[in-house]
Amino acid sequence: MQDRSEEYLETILYLTERQGMAKTSEIAEELGVSPPSVTEMIQKLSKDGYVEYVPYYGVTLTEHGRKEALRVKRRHRLLETFLVNFLGMEKDDAHEEACKLEHMISDDMERRFCSLMDHPKKCPDGNPIARASCCSEEKSLHDPVI
Repeated sequence: MQDRSEEYLETILYLTERQGMAKTSEIAEELGVSPPSVTEMIQKLSKDGYVEYVPYYGVTLTEHGRKEALRVKRRHRLLETFLVNFLGMEKDDAHEEACKLEHMISDDMERRFCSLMDHPKKCPDGNPIARASCCSEEKSLHDPVI
């Protein structure tokens, strides 16, 4: 999956968690792109099975799309935690760097970061980090497993 596609999925996840449906105009605003660009990407993501798109109404993630979005979100939060706690970066700078790096690390690297940091539960902003198979703790019903 391409970096840009992952950014769209992450944005759609954010918007749908807040309001149930993501409008293309809201996606465009969040990502700083034109509405026609959003429509084009949404059609591609729909064709690939990541989203369900109803023209003039909005977009939701399929189960496949939600799983991919949660994977990217987990990586982002793990990277923010690493950058702040291990490299001493400021939160805002760490957020920007995590946005770039979240698309580049492998599954193995993600597990290694998580293990190195003893499976953190929250990122520096206080947001929960989803548990994954590498996490040694018993998984709660409220912790999505990726």
